[in-house]
Amino acid sequence: MRRLLTWLWLIPVPLTFALELFIGSGWSLILGNVIAVAVGLPILIRAQLRPGRSARLEWAVLGLLGGLALAAVAATLSLTTLWLSLTVLAMLTRASSGRMSIASIVVLAVANIVCPLVMADGATFALMVFALIIAAIAIGLMLRSNDRTLIERQATATEAERRRIATELHDLIAHEVTGIVVLAQAAGRSDSPDLRTTALAKIEDSGTRALEEIRRLVSDARSGKRTDDSPATAAGTVSDPGPGAASRTPIASGPQALRDRVAAFGKSATITIDTPTEVAAPVWPVLDRVLVESLTNVRRHAGADVPVTVTVMTEPTTPTVSAVAENLAGPDVLGTLVMTVTNGVGSGGVGAGSGTGLNSLRVRVSHLGGRIEAGPEPGGGWSVVARLPLNPVNDHRTGESR
Repeated sequence: MRRLLTWLWLIPVPLTFALELFIGSGWSLILGNVIAVAVGLPILIRAQLRPGRSARLEWAVLGLLGGLALAAVAATLSLTTLWLSLTVLAMLTRASSGRMSIASIVVLAVANIVCPLVMADGATFALMVFALIIAAIAIGLMLRSNDRTLIERQATATEAERRRIATELHDLIAHEVTGIVVLAQAAGRSDSPDLRTTALAKIEDSGTRALEEIRRLVSDARSGKRTDDSPATAAGTVSDPGPGAASRTPIASGPQALRDRVAAFGKSATITIDTPTEVAAPVWPVLDRVLVESLTNVRRHAGADVPVTVTVMTEPTTPTVSAVAENLAGPDVLGTLVMTVTNGVGSGGVGAGSGTGLNSLRVRVSHLGGRIEAGPEPGGGWSVVARLPLNPVNDHRTGESR
């Protein structure tokens, strides 16, 4: 339907031409109409098929000027030439990209205004034509603005898709690769054949999982499928941060899953959880992602044997008037859930990071109205502190949790 509407400008052309032929407006006017239609119409159709190009429209202006000259000889207003002129003005304004286009718009507009002045009561018709020309140029400017908006939206969507892919590559693959590097280093430094065999087997498992994720990501990108990475609705899976993870585990749905993450890291990591049972469901996947990223960064920057302490506890907060008025949360679930991941000084990991993971975590946490802080500890080491509301406020604008 939309494509059909863009071609409605063609309908008046045969109607006006037939009307002027039927009333016998004179041979000069008819000849002018023939020239205008023969020169302008094919160029307009081609410009309609390929919008945004104005070079050929400038040739259509020459044909229309010839038609207007013959209409002036006949001392009659040519409706066919006028309509084609208005269409060319709108398309030229939409696609104008240089001085030649602007000059063509000015010349064609002035010619259409001057032509009626040779007629009786020409000033009235010239005023009418002037108003129509203003309307045609305004339509062209509106279409030009719409084109720019569409281009900006496409650019924004492309950039958002690139960021999504980068985030998925980091979240789902970087952890596997970190584990592979750690295992490879351990196997290279060990003289035990059994340890090397075990490490190679786990490297193969991790590499297979990473390859599967890459294939899935490429397949989703080709098919245009979007995976919902919203922390409030995430239902996918992520791999364990430790190199010993032999299978994929679901995104955390409760405290026990967080304990399993810490246990997979190694004996040097401990976790303490002191939270009420009334924690909103969207909070756990975000905590899980923060924990996975934090433990992976510990392994990457500090090493696999560095001591790690994880604490999850609540801080009470005073309910706001708006929260109570909207009945968004009861007093028993108001508060802030704080997870702290602290590691000591290590002997060195597998390399430096790019900061992508921490930026991704900030976005995920902010979606639920929380915040995350990371920095060095006074006595050495590093800590990551994530603060999330126990009951995130629902965003009525998007229908998602904030």
